Amino acid sequence: MLERVRAYVKEHQMIGPGEHIVAGVSGGPDSVCLLFLLKELCREQGAHLQAVHVHHGLRGEEADGDEAFVRELCAREEISLKVFSFDVRERADRERLSVEEAGRLCRYEAFRKTAAELGGARIAVAHHADDQAETVLFHLFRGSGIRGLSGMEPVKGDIIRPLLEIRREEILEWLESRGISWRTDSTNESSEYMRNRIRRELLPYVREHINDQAERHISEAARELSQIEHYLEQKTQEAFRLCVREEEGACFLFEKGFQGLDPVIQQRLLRLCMEKLGGLKDVERVHIRILSELMEKQTGSRADLPGGRSARRDYQGLWICGNAGTGQGQTRASGEEAIPCPCPPGSVRAGGQTWRFSLEKAQKDQIIPQKTYTKWFDYDKIKQCLVIRRRRPGDYLEINREHGRKKLKAYLVDKKIPSFKR
Repeated sequence: MLERVRAYVKEHQMIGPGEHIVAGVSGGPDSVCLLFLLKELCREQGAHLQAVHVHHGLRGEEADGDEAFVRELCAREEISLKVFSFDVRERADRERLSVEEAGRLCRYEAFRKTAAELGGARIAVAHHADDQAETVLFHLFRGSGIRGLSGMEPVKGDIIRPLLEIRREEILEWLESRGISWRTDSTNESSEYMRNRIRRELLPYVREHINDQAERHISEAARELSQIEHYLEQKTQEAFRLCVREEEGACFLFEKGFQGLDPVIQQRLLRLCMEKLGGLKDVERVHIRILSELMEKQTGSRADLPGGRSARRDYQGLWICGNAGTGQGQTRASGEEAIPCPCPPGSVRAGGQTWRFSLEKAQKDQIIPQKTYTKWFDYDKIKQCLVIRRRRPGDYLEINREHGRKKLKAYLVDKKIPSFKR
């Protein structure tokens, strides 16, 4: 067991010399096994081990017993321990979460707080191969794609999982062979949670009637899918850099670049844009399909998306906008209907931008430079104070010396300015 975990830790560079490792210890067999293995591996690497136990406030005396057990275990093994207490059920009710999710959030808050106090540390959790199989099936049944079917990664950010290729039965045999005791969580026997039903009902049936190595095969498949996922993610990030322009609270996908992508990357790119604009909560395949279909529709077509987001087909591509009506108010004068311009020289803030005004003495036969962000006006012909305002119905431009007119709206349409920028 130690040799296999040592090799796995080395392969994924989980523990470095002198590093701090925070280990989550519930008192169950998995975390107790992890604690003993980490104690040896940290000793070999000259790393520092810190145990953390979280009391969830859910199981009364049983949870109190778990805490007492972990305290006694760490004291006996001379391992530093920090204990945190949370009211998980109250948090679940307050934040409208499942008890499982609220508990997970509390645990990782405790782990990361401890890691921060140590000046930065890696957090070791005791997920093993059977947990990996359960996670993959859980994600599969809920409609996940390759990312979810990749399961848990050996290393993700500050999280390390040294036991991810070890089976649960191997852990139990290892503890029993060494006379090491552990605690049993009664909630693991409950069928209230889907994961427990997968663990206690589905996988035993599969082992008995289909393949007794099912968990190992699922875990191996997850590892291969993880490699595929990393490759596709790399290609998606490359596509994002080539095809997407990021603005404050918005992403614009250029049609020309997008249409040249493989359909698999197209779907992932749309999903990445949604993730950047508010996360993937409530985002399903149907929403990605809506975005894909919108790219094929005529200019002006739009769709509403989860989380208050929206998308709009534009002349050259697709706008995906965040919750704040992204992009649609950035060029408008904010607050007032009309903002007076200062007497030059001077400046004024409008529409989130600074407008600067100056006077230049014209030279005879001077050629006015055609600069996009610099506009020239004949000051002698201005009869009233200039203002910066939104366009109004009836606004027009004089387009020639004969005072020919063109509606401002028609001019902007001809210039293919998106409607929300006009």
